[in-house]
Amino acid sequence: MLKIFIYMTLLISFQYAITPEELTGNWHASRESTTNGTVTLEKEYLHLRADETFSIQIFVNVRKGDAFIKGLRIEGSGIWKSREDTLVIYIQKVEVPFAKEIYLISQESLRNLVNNFKYKYENAPLRIIKIESFTGNQLNTSSEAGIKTAYTCQ
Repeated sequence: MLKIFIYMTLLISFQYAITPEELTGNWHASRESTTNGTVTLEKEYLHLRADETFSIQIFVNVRKGDAFIKGLRIEGSGIWKSREDTLVIYIQKVEVPFAKEIYLISQESLRNLVNNFKYKYENAPLRIIKIESFTGNQLNTSSEAGIKTAYTCQ
């Protein structure tokens, strides 16, 4: 009976101990939020490489009434490490090269949106992400800010 108890305790304690090899790959996630009538849809493509570097592309669509921005592209790169149930990402470079389509949005509003996204990643380049669960092709995480993300391996 004691052996079973010890075995179960060890199994539970190592439940989310994930190796870097398991995390290496191409991950995809989508998030949608609404704030004050503004709908934001983010599609994220995270590429974790075996050499512990990563690249990320985020495509953002924003709509408020008839005004919208489609395909605002944000690109980033940096290094990553994992340990047990924690993924640490350090963003070294952020670029916002273009938006696919813009309608009823001023250049100033577009510039503000771009600067907001750049600021979000450049001023907090270190991200500590808790791995909530992991199964081969499904990765569920929670950020320091409490934002939960469900990734699927492509």
